[in-house]
Amino acid sequence: KIFYFFFLITLERIFRRLATRHGSFLGGCTAMFMSSTGNCEKKSKSAGRSVLLRLFFFKETQMGKLIMMPVRNAAENTVKENIAPVVELKMESRNSDEKASLDLSVWKTAPRERTAAYFPTYSVVSKAMQTAMRGWVREWFNANQGVLTTPKVAYPVLVYICTHPFSGKPVNMFTYDIQQTEALDRAFASAACRLGAELRSLNTKDMPWLKREHYFPYRSKEVVRYVIKNRRLFYKMLNVETMLMDAILKFTLIDIPSLGLEESYVILRRVFRTQLHRFSEQLDLSPRAEELIRIATEALVTKMANDNVVQLPLAA
Repeated sequence: KIFYFFFLITLERIFRRLATRHGSFLGGCTAMFMSSTGNCEKKSKSAGRSVLLRLFFFKETQMGKLIMMPVRNAAENTVKENIAPVVELKMESRNSDEKASLDLSVWKTAPRERTAAYFPTYSVVSKAMQTAMRGWVREWFNANQGVLTTPKVAYPVLVYICTHPFSGKPVNMFTYDIQQTEALDRAFASAACRLGAELRSLNTKDMPWLKREHYFPYRSKEVVRYVIKNRRLFYKMLNVETMLMDAILKFTLIDIPSLGLEESYVILRRVFRTQLHRFSEQLDLSPRAEELIRIATEALVTKMANDNVVQLPLAA
């Protein structure tokens, strides 16, 4: 009882201080506490309960509404949250724009087999693709000089870069056929003529001497002989070229007439990505699939435009 009495007195003092701030409502509550201290225990308990209830009610009713302040950099946060969807949409729109700008309908009018324009046209397309691939491989090789530390990997790449794009042979051959000894001899011969200059352009000054000597220009013939004896990686690169050209011929001569242009293009793009991924374990060219198809299409357009030019006779 004594503890409860002192507890009421403490609350009374607190309410007196609050009364000066919050007006008559708490003043009434304070008066009630003052009167309750002289009553019996029963009245004191009921008064205390009523005051506590009023205090709770005061907090519920007098508390102001929560004002939500604007979040700092809310606009920036919204933009950041939407970056990924926007990037994906841009990528999709860019791919769709590239596809839309690439007129694939020219393949419908490409020369058919057993026509006079068949071999000249597709040999130009094949050379354009081979040239582009060699340029990409040279670009990758120059940017990744660390491959020079492994000659068994670097040698086939160097020989491939230096081989002249296959000009074709009027027996339906548009790339170096790994099953044709004559075609392979032409490939190695063309590489041997250009490999010395390619080795001379390499920057091997920071390499140890025992590694540098593998790439001295005078060793170009030894590099070619090594690749001739160890042909697997080199054959893999040449075979990818053959498979890509076969896919172009299938796309033009078989798929478009039977499946239509859109579905045939989907198949062609999938084959290109698969084959370019298989080009080398060190170099994945699959992201260049659409670009390579564009190069082939542009070569076809240029060739057909030149063939349609009518040469007027010279004036006498």
